[in-house]
Amino acid sequence: MNFESVKYFDIHTHVNFADFDIDQGAVIKRAQEAGVGIINVGVDRKTSAEVVELAHKYESMFATVGQHPSPHGVADEFDYDFYKKLASDPKVVAIGECGLDYFHAERLAFQKGIFEKQIDLAIEFGKPLMLHVRNGKSESAYLEALEILKAKSALKADFHFFAGSWEEAKAILAAGFYISFDGPITFARNYDEVIKNAPLDRIMSETDAPFATPAPYRGKRNEPLYVVEVVKKIAEIRGEDFEKVRAQLVQNTKTFFSLSQ
Repeated sequence: MNFESVKYFDIHTHVNFADFDIDQGAVIKRAQEAGVGIINVGVDRKTSAEVVELAHKYESMFATVGQHPSPHGVADEFDYDFYKKLASDPKVVAIGECGLDYFHAERLAFQKGIFEKQIDLAIEFGKPLMLHVRNGKSESAYLEALEILKAKSALKADFHFFAGSWEEAKAILAAGFYISFDGPITFARNYDEVIKNAPLDRIMSETDAPFATPAPYRGKRNEPLYVVEVVKKIAEIRGEDFEKVRAQLVQNTKTFFSLSQ
């Protein structure tokens, strides 16, 4: 792929969801015309197959395949062979989203089990992990996930939609992993400390569309085009030149997902 036209990356979105059934093509076209590269994320067997198929229709779109940790509406096992076939596709750039969701504290042993299997899959294919990690009322899912990753000697991992503390972020960054940010940073200030202090070469931008719409589009369905607002806010919070931040986030994405010219 020629990346000269890519000015932004939405590294975590779900344009295959039913929210986009009516105008999926138009949504993708808007993103492409603005220079937004898209990484579409699978959350189960059905959506993982969908994102791979969709990625083959667009040069500037890639896919991740995996099983979400939420215990609601997911299979009772992780079908390693099914995901292994998908993971071998050249358009698949990461495994996940997978991880630990302590907000939904049911079946934590099950969550950990399928998380470890997806780490194994990522190691087998030499691909990074797209992580969904969410804290509970008191326990730190971030630190627990970090311990599991260290024990497995995982390669690369991004903590998608990072909403932890600076102390948790420091531990993640010290271990060599990445963090990425979404629309809420445009209107909530509890992300500022992490954004200001994290190394610029270890963060990325995303939308998690159709969820978590940034300002000034709050109240509307989110879409990949709106990642531009996330990048703008990262630069503003850091007090750094927008163009410098924009270019570095693109480079970070290419490095993390091993995307070549």
